Amino acid sequence: MSRSLETLKEVRLEKLQSLRDLGINPYPSKVNLDGKVLKISEVRESMGEKVLCAGRIWAIREHGAVAFMDLKDDTGTVQILFQKKVLGDDFKTLNFFDTGDFLAVTGSVIKTQAGEITVDATKFQLLTKSIRPLPSIWYGLKDEEERYRQRYIDLLLNDDLRDLFKKKALFWQSMREFLVDKGFLEVETPVLENTAGGADASPFVTHHNALDIDLYLRISMGELWQKRLMVAGFGKTFEIGRQFRNEGIDREHLQDYTQMEFYWGYANYENSMKLVEEMYKYVAKKTFGTLQFEINGFKVDMDGDWKKIDYRETILKETGVDISKITEEELKKELDKRKVEYDKKDEIGRLIDSLWKTVRKQIAGPVFLTGHPVAVSPLAKRMEVSPEFVERYQVIIAGSENGNGYSELNDPIDQAKRFSEQERMREMGDMEAQMKDNDFVRALEYGMPPTSGFGVSERLFSFLAGKSIRETVLFPLLRPEVTTTKTIAGKSRIINKTYSEYSILPDIKSKFPGISFAYTIISGVEIKKMDKDLEELKKKILGSKKNLTVESINKIEPILSYRDILKKTGVDYHSKRPSPEALLRRIVLGKGLYTINTAVDAYNLAVIEKGIGLGGFEYKNIVPPVVLRFAQDGEEMHLLGDDEPTKVKAGEVVYSDNEKLLTLDLNYRDIDKTKITLETKDIILFADGGPEIDPEEVKIALKLGADYIVQFCGGKIGEIKLVL
Repeated sequence: MSRSLETLKEVRLEKLQSLRDLGINPYPSKVNLDGKVLKISEVRESMGEKVLCAGRIWAIREHGAVAFMDLKDDTGTVQILFQKKVLGDDFKTLNFFDTGDFLAVTGSVIKTQAGEITVDATKFQLLTKSIRPLPSIWYGLKDEEERYRQRYIDLLLNDDLRDLFKKKALFWQSMREFLVDKGFLEVETPVLENTAGGADASPFVTHHNALDIDLYLRISMGELWQKRLMVAGFGKTFEIGRQFRNEGIDREHLQDYTQMEFYWGYANYENSMKLVEEMYKYVAKKTFGTLQFEINGFKVDMDGDWKKIDYRETILKETGVDISKITEEELKKELDKRKVEYDKKDEIGRLIDSLWKTVRKQIAGPVFLTGHPVAVSPLAKRMEVSPEFVERYQVIIAGSENGNGYSELNDPIDQAKRFSEQERMREMGDMEAQMKDNDFVRALEYGMPPTSGFGVSERLFSFLAGKSIRETVLFPLLRPEVTTTKTIAGKSRIINKTYSEYSILPDIKSKFPGISFAYTIISGVEIKKMDKDLEELKKKILGSKKNLTVESINKIEPILSYRDILKKTGVDYHSKRPSPEALLRRIVLGKGLYTINTAVDAYNLAVIEKGIGLGGFEYKNIVPPVVLRFAQDGEEMHLLGDDEPTKVKAGEVVYSDNEKLLTLDLNYRDIDKTKITLETKDIILFADGGPEIDPEEVKIALKLGADYIVQFCGGKIGEIKLVL
């Protein structure tokens, strides 16, 4: 049986004190051995020479008067040989060393009888004593949130992950060298702004104490500033840096991320497209060594000439909607029909963009999208031949935008009008509309030459690397980890609230956009085995389902949505049917409903009526936070009535609390610890919302289930909360 983390730390702290008692500083400020510290890759090339190397102890193997350690740095690993006959009394000091400690070693490079390159140590110095043991090198950190929270360990144990970030550095380095070679000057523009401009996005707000003013963190890479530089006489500029947008998190979006933008005087969007195509090919080849990629199920070949597609024509071809003729109300109806989410306050430009985003998901690319209407492009120059459209392009790769460029608007009168229209939209409640920047208009009044601008973010790197954008950030932002206590069943428990109390993890949201769940707590119930009135209601509801068939079950939208979740996670829905389908099939097969107790039987009636999955638990045995997430390798749950625990496959959808898995694949088989019994006094009731299920319907189903419980068990229903 492995010792607890706290016990292991205590042992290491005792070793730390023993080292101090021996007069050894476990945290010296420098290497005190003679010589130049070589990288381990250099050591391995120095056969027969005396060397000095340093690194982290990766493994320890003791054999009486001889010990071996593997020493690791960022270039590789080498074996160290320690011999008592060579080291004398210093050999005893090795007893106080552990994996994870940092060590410097002097010795000759030899090859053992087994052919292993080895440093035969003559002197050594402890550089850092590690107090916390590393996770297993082979097992590592498996939980995604834990990996992000302890990214330093994830990087230490994962060579491929470190290589990913070396590639990312090369990605930006190669883009920088390409632009510099083309005559662009790298500049730095303000991060703190009085007016957030250059993009349609919600800014972060901060306060400047010295000036006593509120400011915005920039939402673009100095677009309006770099265009001021065009006014000032600069011909070609670019900037690579961080920008900030106070928006949602998903596989493609973060709130703070790196962006590159360039501005090119005396050039238009057609000149810019040619340069961008050349730049993308150069950067992809330098970073990944290829121009062929598989991204999100698409085969993407960046070689050859990139074709252009028209915005209006592509939407018309894929949807039958002509955006040049459709009204705002007609467009909203079209989006409703396609179940595309939008804000009821959105005007025509934002609505058109919402429709376009459903179309682009089918495009492998790379292609240049052109022909955007003015309504979706407040900063781009109008086409001379078709003033209702603008000289703009987007790079579409694997169904997503991966670059955006314009012929920049340099008509100050037109720009002022567009800013005024954006200001009106903000006053109407569109907080992503652009702010009016009077100083920028004043700059344009002095005159800006014809200019083309372009921007691309680190999303492009994540796509080419085949990762979510969050995975390609060294230290992604997380909720703070807060330790609290909660009294449950008379015992005080320590709870690490890494997540909010009830949440859906980002990777679930990314794979199943629109997924939700709702919950409520019903307190003070009195549960019985059976109730005569409940049995009568069962008969009535079952009677209403007398025409139910397997075929009709196969057409119930919530069930189809749950099936889609199971199929996309590799689960056979015939073997693990979601709870509404399992109950309805019992009715078709003439088996009737389960008789468990008045609480479970009551909410099962709501499942039958609404087709939406509900599950109830003994509230006192739930230890928040409760999250909907993907299962990890090695997890298991002991289902009620089973002799052996069920092994859970990685990638299956589960609810879990801070201690245990609660459900598997939206099928509410109870575990013993949280089952509702005749002694239960407080129930927490959940309702599942699949990607295609209206969250309001989820709340309605939950309310019906809670009402039935109160009808037959008494109690009080708490607030019904929806989690998106």
